[in-house]
Amino acid sequence: MAAWAQSALSEAGIGNDDQFLVELEAYVKYGGNIDVIDGMTGKKYTRDNAVVKAIHSNLPKIMGGLHKKLLELEAQHMNFQMTEGVSHAQKLGGLAKLFAIKGYRLDAENWLKKERTILTRLKAKPFFKIKEIVVWEQEELSAMALRGNERGKNLRYNVDTNSWERRVLTEWEVNIRNNKRFIQVQKWQGLNLDTNQGFHISETLHGSVYPGAFREVNVQYPIIVSREEDPEVQIERLQRQIVKNLSYLYDPFSWAARRNTRFRTKYASGLMNHMRRMGYRVHDREWFDPVICHFLNDMVTVEMYGLEEVYNLFGTQRWGNSRFLLGEAMDPLNWHEGEDRPASSGPRNPKVNFRFDRPDGARFVMLDMYLRYGYAFAENLRGKFTNLKSKEDPKEIIKQAISEVSGIPADTYIQAALKAQEKSVIQYWQESQGMGSENI
Repeated sequence: MAAWAQSALSEAGIGNDDQFLVELEAYVKYGGNIDVIDGMTGKKYTRDNAVVKAIHSNLPKIMGGLHKKLLELEAQHMNFQMTEGVSHAQKLGGLAKLFAIKGYRLDAENWLKKERTILTRLKAKPFFKIKEIVVWEQEELSAMALRGNERGKNLRYNVDTNSWERRVLTEWEVNIRNNKRFIQVQKWQGLNLDTNQGFHISETLHGSVYPGAFREVNVQYPIIVSREEDPEVQIERLQRQIVKNLSYLYDPFSWAARRNTRFRTKYASGLMNHMRRMGYRVHDREWFDPVICHFLNDMVTVEMYGLEEVYNLFGTQRWGNSRFLLGEAMDPLNWHEGEDRPASSGPRNPKVNFRFDRPDGARFVMLDMYLRYGYAFAENLRGKFTNLKSKEDPKEIIKQAISEVSGIPADTYIQAALKAQEKSVIQYWQESQGMGSENI
């Protein structure tokens, strides 16, 4: 599974789970009636077609199953983060206090507030409503037949593959009303149902959101059926496509943050936000604050989860977290004139050039020291920062600690550590993504 999987369903590989379709009968029927529309006429589909009947019958069960699994997966994930998150924040707060960064603690009331609100809404009723199955007959499709057809905007003929492709476009709306103002937030998603490539464009969900603020997402799902192909083959293919498609589209939590970084970035960023509001006896706070906050969080992360989590989160943020990507690759789905959604290059080959005068580089040099010399380095550093009488250059303080603990001139150690960490980060990312060493 790709590291940039957006949802619990796609991350869990539901789209490739043969057992899911076998168990369809066990799932509670998804609420609401689904209309079946003839794409050409816009009227009720009345033809006697075994494929359409089967999809119409099974789609509510598929949606019910996906909703049930999404609830289970997210509830488990949330419970893990609520317990681990408290422990992580407590350890980080205690460590930060030793470095004279006092007062950082977890805001229990607002901890994961958006996520908890979304889960509450998800338990009450589904976000997604498949309102219509739009049926297209393969043998009737042509550019001429679709001219001027509003429903036909979600079809296109791909000359490279000599086949028709379908898309779904969704708009999610949140309307937050309180005594002072009205806030509307929106998210747009689109997915090519045949390639599972698409786009995700989201505004920031306001922290005052409540369960009733979320609007339902109504979806028209197009299918193409053929009178010449075996019905059972078509049914099997379409059902698998539906499960795969919806495992990407049905992700209410991407309002808060993309799944591959959600929760994981909150600790260091929270400590930085806290630190910015307090004084500290060093110059160059723009450089120092992210360096020390990430380093302290790295110490806690290595203790709780291992070094791999540090490398994985860094790699995910750097190479596996394309802003607009949805599904297996980025596709803005600009099929018609006037559609100009932004494109994105998607996940990139791993390249990194750490420098000590930049926060990322300094952080990894300090991590390298910690991995080699343990808390002796942290204690040396702590003593220097907590005994300052006036503002000093933090780079020189860190260099002095490196030299004293390692016994190696700081500049020599720093250059070696930068190269070692560059290699380790890239090697870890490539191995975790199944890449070859030729990309180094």
